[in-house]
This record gives sequence, structure tokens and C-alpha cells, in this order.
Amino acid sequence: MLRATILGGTGYGGMELLRLLIGHPGVEVVATTSRSRDDRVADAHPHLAGYTDLRFTKETEAVRAQLARESDVVFFAKPHGVAASELPPVLEAAPDAKIVDLSGDFRLPDPTAYDAWYGYTHPHPELLAASEYGLPECGQREAIRASRFVANPGCHAIASILALWPLARANLLRGRVSVASVTGSSGSGAQAKAGTHHPERFSNYKAYRPLRHQHLPEVIRALGGDARVDFVPHSAPFARGIHVTAFAPVGDASAEQVQAAFTDVYADERFVRLRATPPELRASVGTNMVDLNVTPGDGVAIVTLAIDNLGKGMAGSAIQNMNLMCGLEETAGLERPGAGL
Repeated sequence: MLRATILGGTGYGGMELLRLLIGHPGVEVVATTSRSRDDRVADAHPHLAGYTDLRFTKETEAVRAQLARESDVVFFAKPHGVAASELPPVLEAAPDAKIVDLSGDFRLPDPTAYDAWYGYTHPHPELLAASEYGLPECGQREAIRASRFVANPGCHAIASILALWPLARANLLRGRVSVASVTGSSGSGAQAKAGTHHPERFSNYKAYRPLRHQHLPEVIRALGGDARVDFVPHSAPFARGIHVTAFAPVGDASAEQVQAAFTDVYADERFVRLRATPPELRASVGTNMVDLNVTPGDGVAIVTLAIDNLGKGMAGSAIQNMNLMCGLEETAGLERPGAGL
């Protein structure tokens, strides 16, 4: 059994990691940490009562290093800007441990991008080249397997890249792409904020950060670097899930060419379901599944896609990456249906 530590266990990412890893046949979670709590994990996450006896480990720099040395894999499940400072000492203290970072701190190879997109100067730009971007369905499996340190993609980025990458791979994109991505409130984290507080979110719908969301450079990089993408995220009154609608210009490509671009890439992917009709969000919530439909039109392909932002968009992808890094079956611990309602 692999020994796993979750650094940052009180947030939604850490919560979902633990929920999924509890049922993983090859992993034992030996610790989950908190800066402020040392009570039972089930006190913070009541739905896990009866499934785990873990208590939060009060976290310090020394504790992080010790836990990493005692673990085979360490998940950083912390807000943006934290891992950039805390992760490098862990890499040094535990050279044999695999690391998966769920934040945005090591996703972009250009250090100047962090000033532009995240609003801080990266304290360890020399480590940006050491991380592997972890999206297995987009041609990165072997690199992930060989990596010690994976940067988990952003949730909007995962959904948008999976919607568009087959067309980019087939060289069918013929101009500027427009993407509307709709997310639930859990995407903003467990801490209540003005924009995610339930009375503000309930019966409400709005766009936010149009053309300036921090996941956009991930999408552009994955599509080839010179891709032109207009990305607008939206806030919706549900807790979990992301629904993407991508408007992709494909010029004179035939409907058969467009459809083939997706079946060539995804037909054998366990976690991608190619749907005959546009997907419903509820079918993917609680799972690691990607539900995708492509509708070819006159010079355009409309791609609709649904994922769980905490599942495939975060913790599910992190476990998928861990499985690859540690030589386990890629699907281990992740093959479970959603509730459907």
C-alpha cells in the first residue's frame, strides 16, 4: 500500500481527495493536515464519519518535512501562492516522495506569467521546469509516469482543453475560439466570500473575469501556444460541476472530419464518454468522468462538455496522475458512478 499525505485537508480539494482515497485499493492516507485544527477529520467533513478515524495533524514546516519523508506521495491541496513557498523544502526533504500540487503555482513555465495572471511574483522560478503538467488524456501519460512532481491543471482549464484539444491535434482550428465555462460555487473554495456566499449565489447567474481568468494561459499553451481563445467563466447557483460550451471555427472541415478528431483521441479513454446529445451536468457530478458532445455546423463545431470540478476538475485528476506516477492502474480508486440526481 502506498502511504499518502494530504497537506491542506480542510478545504474542498483535500476533502474530495480523502473521500476518493478512502476507497482506493492501493493507497493508505496516513495524514491530512491543517494549520488550525487537530480534531477529527469527520468533524470538519461529516459525510466521512464512519469511513475514517483520521485526525487532522497540526501543520508546521517541520511537520510537513517529516510527513513527506514518511510518505510515498504528498498532495498539496492549498490555495494559490502557498505551495510556491512551501513545496520546495518538501521536495528537498523527501527526495523519494512523489508530489502532486493542486494549486496553480507550478502550472505555467514562464515566471512572468504569475505576475500577470495570479498577481504575485513566483518565489522559486527555477522549479517551474521541474513540474509536469498533468492531463493524461492529452498525450502526456508517459511524461507523467516518468515525473516525480506533477502540477495538476485548473478545473476550467481541464474542461476547456479536453473540449478543444482533439481539434487542435487534428489541425482543424481555423480561427479564434470562444469558450463559455459555467462553474459551481465549490470552485471558489471552502472559505465564504462575497461572490460565493449562498444568498449571493442562489437564483443568480453572472460572468466574472472575462478574458482574464488565470486558467486561460493553460488552455492556450495546451492548444499550441499561438491559439487564440476568448474565455469567459460564469458563476452559477449550484455547488459542484463545470459545463463548457466551446465555439470552434473549423473552416471547410467536414462533419466526418470533426467527429473523427474526437473519436481518434477519446474512443478508448476510460474517463471520457462521447455523448450523442449535449451532456447534462448531473451525470458527471461525483465522478471522474468527462461527458462530451460535438455538433458540427457550417464552418463551426459546437463542443459541449460537463465534468465535476472537484472530481475530474481537481481531486480525481490528481489521483489519476498519482496512479500513473506510482505505477498503479490509472483507473484505480476512480471507477464509480455518480448519483444521477
